[in-house]
Amino acid sequence: MPSPAEIVTRFGGHPAAALGLDLGDEAGVFGWLAAACLLAASRSEPQALAAFRALESEGLLRADALAVAEPARVARCVAAAATPRPERPALLLVRIARAVRAREGGLAGLLAGADELASAGESLVGLAPGLGPATALRFLRPLRARFPSARETPLAASARAAALHLGWIAEGDDEEGAADALAARLLREPDAPDLADVEAALERLGRGSCAAARPDRCALAEACPLR
Repeated sequence: MPSPAEIVTRFGGHPAAALGLDLGDEAGVFGWLAAACLLAASRSEPQALAAFRALESEGLLRADALAVAEPARVARCVAAAATPRPERPALLLVRIARAVRAREGGLAGLLAGADELASAGESLVGLAPGLGPATALRFLRPLRARFPSARETPLAASARAAALHLGWIAEGDDEEGAADALAARLLREPDAPDLADVEAALERLGRGSCAAARPDRCALAEACPLR
C-alpha cells in the first residue's frame, strides 16, 4: 500500500505550492484565489497554472494592480494559455480584485470575520458574479489550519473517494467530508506531507478512477487496493 508521501511524490502536491504562494500572507491568499478561479475556468491544471504565470509575468497578480487593469489586458494574458473564453475569467478576476481592494482587511479580514464555513462561503461568493461555491470550497481547503471558518471545509469528492479506497479514512468518518479524519491519519504517519498536498494528490488520483468506481483505470495499477 503506498504511503501519503509516495502518493504526493507520484501525483504532486498542492497547486499553491507549485506556484510559490505563501498562504500565510495576504498576497499569497489573493494569488491562490486567483489561481482557484483559473482552475475553474481551464480545461486542465497545467493550463490554469500557465495562465497564472502569464498574469504574474505582467505584474497582474496583486489586488491593487489587477483592480485597475483593463479586463481586455487581463484576457490577453489568460488567452496566452489557451484558456477557453478568456474574457470571462479575466473580468471575474478584475471584479474580485476591486472588491478585495475596497474591503478593509482584504481576504484575510473576510475569512477571519466569518464565524463558520457557510458565512465564509457566502462572503466569498458575494465578492463578484461568477465566483461559485465550488471555487470557494477549492480556495478554502488549504486554509483550514489558518482560519477557523475554513476548518470544516470538506474534502474534494475525488480525494475523499481515493482516501476511502486506500483505507486512510473509513466510510463513516466525518460525513461532512472527512478532512479531520484524514488529518488525524497523517499525524500518525512519520514524515507525512501537509494535508493540503495529500488532498491535492488524492484528488488527482481519484478523479479518473475512484470517483467513477473504475478501478480498472486506476493509475496505481496493481497497487490499487480495489484490484
